[in-house]
Parts: sequence; C-alpha cells; structure tokens
Amino acid sequence: MKLIANHANNRFLRSELPGPEDEVDWVKAAIAYGSDSDTLIKNCLQHQRRLDIWMRYDHTVPVSPNLLDKLLRATSQNIFCYLIPDVHHAKTIWWKGYGVYIGSANLTDRAWVTNLEAGMFFSEEELENAGGLQQVSDFFDYLESLEAAFPLTQEIIDEQRELHQERSKVLKRLEDEAKRKRRKPIWEGPAFIDKKKTVEKRKQNFLKEWESGLTVLREIASVVEDHQPDWLRPNTPTSWQADQFLHAYYYNEVTGSGGHPYEKYYMDHRANPRAALERALYWWQSQGKAPSEEDVNLYDRAPVIRSLLDPERIDSLNEDDLIEIILANHSTKDHVSKLPASMLGLPGGTVAKLADRVERFAGWLNDQRNGRGQSFRELVRHVLYGGPRKELPVRLFEAQHDPAFKIPHIGINQLAELAGWAQPDWFPPRNGRTSKSLRALGYDVKIY
Repeated sequence: MKLIANHANNRFLRSELPGPEDEVDWVKAAIAYGSDSDTLIKNCLQHQRRLDIWMRYDHTVPVSPNLLDKLLRATSQNIFCYLIPDVHHAKTIWWKGYGVYIGSANLTDRAWVTNLEAGMFFSEEELENAGGLQQVSDFFDYLESLEAAFPLTQEIIDEQRELHQERSKVLKRLEDEAKRKRRKPIWEGPAFIDKKKTVEKRKQNFLKEWESGLTVLREIASVVEDHQPDWLRPNTPTSWQADQFLHAYYYNEVTGSGGHPYEKYYMDHRANPRAALERALYWWQSQGKAPSEEDVNLYDRAPVIRSLLDPERIDSLNEDDLIEIILANHSTKDHVSKLPASMLGLPGGTVAKLADRVERFAGWLNDQRNGRGQSFRELVRHVLYGGPRKELPVRLFEAQHDPAFKIPHIGINQLAELAGWAQPDWFPPRNGRTSKSLRALGYDVKIY
C-alpha cells in the first residue's frame, strides 16, 4: 500500500505503471477529466494491454477533444472509451493482476506530476486480504451496466471540439449556449436506481456471458476428440481434453514468444474464430508429447480433484486434502504463488518454495468462514452440489459477489475450474487461462 501524493512525498502515479515484465490481464479505469495520453494510455498501448476507460461527458468539455480523438483512433488497439454524463467524478484505475489506484488524480499531466494530489495504490493481494478487491470489481461491473453511459464516437468528438472552441471565445455566454448544443440531456445521477435491480442486472449479465462461454467450450469438447494427439489416453473426458488443448495453445502458441498478447490474437482472429480453432486443433494433434504438462494435469492432478470432491467424500476433507486440491488446481496454485510472504505468515521478502506456500495457505484457508459460517469445504459443496446442476453458474456468482458466501482468495476462476474437474460430464473447466485462450482464438469472452 502506497500513498501517491506527488511532490508531497515524492511518490508519483507514473512510477506505479506496470512494466513489460508485469502480468496484467487488462486495465479498467474510471477517470472523469483528462487531457494526457502519455501516461496510462501510452503504457497500455506499449504493452498491448486492453483498456476500458470511463470518462465524463458534459457541455464544459471535461475531456480534451485531442485526447478523445486519440482514444477513438486507438480502438483498433484495444482501447475503448465510454462516456458518463454529468455526474461522473471517480479517479480509479485497476490493472487486473497487478494493482489498483484510488485517489484524486485525473488523467492530466498536472495531476500526475505537479498537483498536490492524494491517492492510494494497493496491490491486488492487499485489497483481496482486506475484502476490497471484489468491491472494486463490483464498481466496474456497475459502470458497465449503466444505461446512461455510451461509447465514444466521432460525432461526440466533433461536438466537444466545437464546444471547446466556443468556450475559448465567449466564456460569458458559454453556459446556456453549450447546454443547448449538447447531444445528450443532463443526467441527474444514479441515486434513484434500485440497488436490488442493479445487482440482479449484474447477475443476469454474468449468466449470459458465462452461458455463452460454456457453449463455446462445449463446442470445442465436441470436436477435440477428432484431433487427439497420440499420447492422449483413450476415454479421457472430452471436456478435460478441451481444457488441456486450450492450456497447451495458450502457453505454447500465444505466450511462447514472451508476454501475454491474447488481445492482439483476438483482434487477428475475431472475424473467423472457427478457422483459428481448426488451425490450433491441427497443431494440438501434431504434438508427439504433451507440450506443457497436459498429461500430468489430465492423469495425475484432475483425478485427485475428481476423487476428493466426490459428493460422497467431500464432507470429510481435511487440511492435507486441501493441500492436494490446491496443488492440482491451476488457478488456485497460480494465485498462491503470487501472494505476499506476509499474508502466508512469512517474513517480508522471504522467497518460499511453492510447496511451503501451498501448505501455509491451506492452513489459513481451512480456518476461514464466510458470512454464513461456511468453511471452504462447505462452500465448494454448496457450489457443486447445492441445487440443480443447471443453476451452478448462479451459485458461482453468489460465491463471488454475495458477502454471505464470499471467502477471501477464492473466486470464480478457482471454483469453476474445480467444478470442471469434479463434474467433467456436465461442466467444462474454466479459469482465467481458459478465457484468455478462448479470447486469443477470437471468441468474445470475458476474463474474470
């Protein structure tokens, strides 16, 4: 956690921008005012990171037309700008997988360098430990669901440039005339919105996207068996085959040359994802051996999870079983490998082996309870077997978004992957890597 106050403490927001070695899934920003494209925007373009940014729209031209023009021209490079009328005043940036800034700085050179600003930069681990990361996620989900928000267009840029010119010429009569010329009516803000309806809409948006992703995964599972490499054993569940095909494709074809350029792949393949899928399947079929431990995942790790999470056995899970599950579950193991040493009860700066990290995390997790008093074991039982199979995605949403169900450091990626290993005949595994791989193939899925 760092206070970003520019010259007041010689900490500047530009110093926290992630570099090429930092793994960032995507960037979301809510910044009301702006004129600068040489910090956040430039950083995202340099490192090929998708940016969704919500800025303010009104008759006072809160975002410079030059910046709006650059944002619109960068759409082909995965920079997407949306405008919220009149009441938007937030200054928050989330680099997924890296950290979050919440403070007072707008997207201007003065705000990032010379102004007296005050804001906090948190690593994701710090926010997750404090229970705040989900609140940040909910905030951006809320922005995505705002009906008042609209995408940037050339017509809006032309309008804002005209208003800017008029303001420069005739400040005294600007207010009334500018209000008459603006395209969108003044918005009084979201205070009247029913919170329950907002949460329900967010859930329905999630379920719609999740069902779409499952449909793609099931389609891949239906064809992957026709492209089996020679080393693959007979009778391997097709949903597992699909997952490990995507695993191999991502870590060998997408990231094999360094970085995580799945958004670039998405732009190249989105016009015809089926063709990209066919090329990738033929590549998979040609592999004489598992390129990146897919055989270990299929025949050592997946059976462990399937056995331990069997409905007849899950109630008797102990701490040693949790260790086995974490080591076999890609998304959880990856998350634990990135946790700060202090969270695991180790001295700051300690470099611990993964096995030691997992053991400590399992001990910590075994003691955790959600708002309903459920342990991790009980939460997993609820998600996997706590109702009709077709409603499993609803239970996933609850486990991520409802404080009554949420357990820190356990989210949709971990639970959905476990569900896929435990119930391969019904529910294909899906985690962050799965979604990145699908996106690299050109499928318009969300990365959680």
